[in-house]
Amino acid sequence: MGKFNMWMQRILYGRYGIDSLNKFLLTVSFVLIAAGLFYHGKILRIVTVMLLIYIYCRMFSRNHVMRARENQKFLEMTSDFRKNKGGSGSYRSGTGYGAGYGSYARAARPQKDKDHKILRCPTCGAKLRVPKGVGKINITCPHCNLKFIKKV
Repeated sequence: MGKFNMWMQRILYGRYGIDSLNKFLLTVSFVLIAAGLFYHGKILRIVTVMLLIYIYCRMFSRNHVMRARENQKFLEMTSDFRKNKGGSGSYRSGTGYGAGYGSYARAARPQKDKDHKILRCPTCGAKLRVPKGVGKINITCPHCNLKFIKKV
């Protein structure tokens, strides 16, 4: 199983991945496939296959900015429905951007914290949030328990 996972990671590296729009389209395609079990229409099969091709094209795309724009428009159009549902309905904790490695276009960026500074632990490289403007402080890394002094 490990070789398969590594192979899949190599294929998906730099690709956009799955987002809210792809999940929705995949659900619609499953509904169309289920409907095709009862109704044997040629048009239904063509629409289902075209929809699946579009889903795969979005998922394997390297154009992160364009895919994120499409997803953002989808999220804006469905925001009323998702609010009534009680959940965000989007991938990755409600942010609504793709699962690509280092996605370039993010839907909502957090506001900059003006009262704190982010430092890195010299040993393990963990991000540490410390208050600004207090001078020299003793910092203990919660990950590796290294104690060091830093001027903030």
